[in-house]
Amino acid sequence: MVQIVLNNTLGYYGELSIYGRDIPLACVGIISKVNTIFIAVIFGIAQSCQPIMGFNYGAGNYKRVKNAYKMAAIVVTCIATAAFLCFQIFPKQIIYLFGQGDALYYEFGIRYFRIFLFCIFINGIQILTSNFFSSIGYALKGILLSLSRQIFFLLPLVLILPLFLGIDGVLYAGPLADGAAGLMAILFMIHEMRRLSRKDASIQTAVPTL
Repeated sequence: MVQIVLNNTLGYYGELSIYGRDIPLACVGIISKVNTIFIAVIFGIAQSCQPIMGFNYGAGNYKRVKNAYKMAAIVVTCIATAAFLCFQIFPKQIIYLFGQGDALYYEFGIRYFRIFLFCIFINGIQILTSNFFSSIGYALKGILLSLSRQIFFLLPLVLILPLFLGIDGVLYAGPLADGAAGLMAILFMIHEMRRLSRKDASIQTAVPTL
């Protein structure tokens, strides 16, 4: 649904811009394919952590749950940061892999990479946190976080911002949605980490010392 809305919005506002309809649609296809590879890696790491976090949460080993999340968070953030640097430094080279075009094609493609994916470095945390809550039995929080970027933030922004900014509104919808979803995930996780610390402290207090 989001992809359909994104394509239709880019096509409509592209016709009203210097880029025309075809260039934005071609560029969104490239960006989507490249971003899918990055997201697949993050999902793989997040899902591989689920058994570890879920088992230790059920066993009451909350310290290990927190350590597993923190280690995974460092890994996904490093990967997301590397992807961010590639998309900011080498957008033209990446676009060139998918075919050649005129100056407007490269201009829009480079702007799309650099603006739409500007906050990609926080995507790893959002995906990891969503999987984390699902693994410890908080399915509702996991669902809310998994839907947050695409449905709650990106879809409305793609529809609203172009009314004021034209086709640039679609580009800026990406980082705004990423930032909002990432902030939501961080706030959820801060609250959960405090809760796990309290549960761990209560267990340590209840265990008699020899």
